[in-house]
Amino acid sequence: MVETVNTDYIPRADYNVNNTGFYSTAVSEALGNPSIFSNNTVSRAQELESQLDGVMDEQGAISNAWNDFKEFTNIGTSNEKCKDTIEKYKNGEITFEEAQSEIEEFAKKQDSSLNLFSNIATSIAAIAAVTLAPVTGGASLALGAAVGAATKAGFKCADRATNEIENDALDAKQLAKDALSGAVTGTIAGRTAGTGANTYANGFGGLSGIAACAAKSTRTGVITGTVSGSSNYLIDCAFEDDVDFNMNDFVSTTATSAVVGGTVGAVMGSATGTLRAHDILNASDSNIIANSASTTSYKIVNDRIRAAGSLIT
Repeated sequence: MVETVNTDYIPRADYNVNNTGFYSTAVSEALGNPSIFSNNTVSRAQELESQLDGVMDEQGAISNAWNDFKEFTNIGTSNEKCKDTIEKYKNGEITFEEAQSEIEEFAKKQDSSLNLFSNIATSIAAIAAVTLAPVTGGASLALGAAVGAATKAGFKCADRATNEIENDALDAKQLAKDALSGAVTGTIAGRTAGTGANTYANGFGGLSGIAACAAKSTRTGVITGTVSGSSNYLIDCAFEDDVDFNMNDFVSTTATSAVVGGTVGAVMGSATGTLRAHDILNASDSNIIANSASTTSYKIVNDRIRAAGSLIT
């Protein structure tokens, strides 16, 4: 009696259509000949390896550092996990499509993470510039946009300059896309920044001042993150031919950016509030004025001192 194998239960990607061999090692062993292994499997495994190599070639210093962190902490999808996935395909444990999907997901998440890091850097730079500069109104918005555009374009350019793709650093389309999204993020970050000095200048101090500062920074982070995430996704759809709008991706990107932005804002706000509380407790009014990083707080505190002086005289 000849034993037959029911190929209906063999995944399509694991079965050689000309019936000369099987991708699955398990099926080969069931037939009593573990050496049966389709040449097509080797070819498609090499295709996966080439695809993964291409993804890694696009990773610059920042992206590679993030991948190394994921591998060290064993979180998320990383280069090593993709290699393990390819081995699973070779062993017939998963289909070609499943392996390819994980590599594509890895590339997508690496790109999203780099965007997220660049948005954080852009927001911090724009907030710092608008807070430190003696400008208000439309000038502050213009400053936030300019700093945001330069920061994001520079951040992403630095990563591309350290990857394995020739002449990738100064890609005109990428520079334009990053500058546009950076300008949007910088404008919103500068506009919604209302932390630290203004809080204390309006009469808050101690723990209540720290809490108020953290709350305002969290609000700034959430708003900036929401706008950054949504605008970045829409700009990608507009600039990239292979990116189509997907509502689930849009919502996921926006929500992730908002959560990360709020978290960063809370941490920065708490730190800023703590430092300013220390200044208020340990410095005279004149030192607060001299060392203040905000023209708004300078004006308010200075006006209060003048008012007190007029009462004395």
